[in-house]
Amino acid sequence: MGVPVTVPEAARALLDADDILILTHRRPDGDTAGCAGALCRGLRALGKRAFILPNPEITKRYAPLITPCYPEDGFNPQFVVTTDIADYGLFTDNAKCYEGRIGLAIDHHRSNPLFGGKNLVAPEAGACAEVIYDVLMAMGVPLTLEIAESLYVGVSTDTGCFRYSNTTPHTHAVAAACLTTGLDGGEWNRVLFETKSRPRFEMERIIFDTMEFFEDGNIALATLYRADIDRTAATPDDLDSIAALPRQIEGVEIGLTLTENRDGTCKASVRTTREVDASALCQQCGGGGHLRAAGASFASLAEARERLLSLSRAVYHG
Repeated sequence: MGVPVTVPEAARALLDADDILILTHRRPDGDTAGCAGALCRGLRALGKRAFILPNPEITKRYAPLITPCYPEDGFNPQFVVTTDIADYGLFTDNAKCYEGRIGLAIDHHRSNPLFGGKNLVAPEAGACAEVIYDVLMAMGVPLTLEIAESLYVGVSTDTGCFRYSNTTPHTHAVAAACLTTGLDGGEWNRVLFETKSRPRFEMERIIFDTMEFFEDGNIALATLYRADIDRTAATPDDLDSIAALPRQIEGVEIGLTLTENRDGTCKASVRTTREVDASALCQQCGGGGHLRAAGASFASLAEARERLLSLSRAVYHG
């Protein structure tokens, strides 16, 4: 376990470093991509050599945030930073060689075990991008439109366009700062939250058609079978944030979304209301995450279904 640090201490560690490599997590979302993109561009504005490790799972939607920052040939990192990565289990395959070499971990997952040499973990932050913003400001980085776009994608996607309970006054303050650069928040919100591809529309229809309810409607279970994903040609972009749908139904306190992977394993996403701790539930399965949004991996759909339904039912039976 490494040392917890404050925002000024994290900023100083970055100012003292160079040849910096930034890592994003597996199945990258808008927050990890936005964090990495903003931090890399901010460090470069200060004259640092900084790059983002290529993420083979980056989707078309978020690729522009990180792909322009991929390393040049022969780059030899001297200081490695993680952004929005809760544990080693979320490292991409090409990042595993850096386990034990993390100089600074910046995160907001309450389940983070402090795996970096220095760790800036702020579970009170709605998005890790809020923490990155604070670090950038502490380093004296000018907030450009390009950096603001990365930050805005991070804070908006991780708070469900500022609708989730993890949204705080600081979340809005960061978003407001981004808007002062001339960023078109309305257009970004339309692209990120309103525009749906045909495969996404089809997968939402399938989810609602096959939704199962338990405990008098307090638990909703949705299953994304690989056959349906393949038939609709849904990509990871199309499935982004789809786990939020079960919790949108009135009366549902625990929303479970099971996604079948190509190898038969299962990714489970848990979304809860204020009555239930999603992270605590998933930690019992080797996973983790946030208070209201967490996840875990299982060997099969059957195992995930049995285990998560059992744990969720226990919430209502003692």
